[in-house]
Amino acid sequence: MRLHFGDAFAPRKALASGLLSILAAVALAGCVETAGEIAPGAGGEQFVRRQDASMAGATMAIMSVDGAPSELTAEFNQSLDRAAAERQIAVAPPTSARYLVRGYLSASLVQDGAAVDFVWDVFTRDKKRAQRLSDIIVVRGSGDDPWAMVSGAALDSIAAKCADDLAAYLSNTPEAAPGGAALSYAQ
Repeated sequence: MRLHFGDAFAPRKALASGLLSILAAVALAGCVETAGEIAPGAGGEQFVRRQDASMAGATMAIMSVDGAPSELTAEFNQSLDRAAAERQIAVAPPTSARYLVRGYLSASLVQDGAAVDFVWDVFTRDKKRAQRLSDIIVVRGSGDDPWAMVSGAALDSIAAKCADDLAAYLSNTPEAAPGGAALSYAQ
């Protein structure tokens, strides 16, 4: 009968394994926070547009919209410009805008169509993120390419929802709120 006293490297392996577990937990903690910011209704507040606030002082510049194929992005940008004007969003050049906005679009297949997710990161002039807005619109269709299901009318709907979300946030900023009123969140 042979006695086995274990691996001479076992303490080092256990220490390395423990350190990797701690590093993984720290990394995942950051992911959970980020996912919570992105997911609609998961800790993120929905803003209600303040009808009594003028957004003239809460100027914004759209810096970029990424994620969609280039031909759809160009059409989306035109739809978004029209939708922003209809909602009286004050658009300014990046050099003078109070808020800089970056948009991200993605599409994925869902049952009976495609889900178009959009995220807007709103930054202050000094490039600190002030807010993240996100939402999803489902487009009916079939096929293997979710972007192929996104028609011009669907882009107009997506742009309108994006403009609604941006107007709701901007109408609650200190520059748009009369008398420095508090932010108004959906209940």
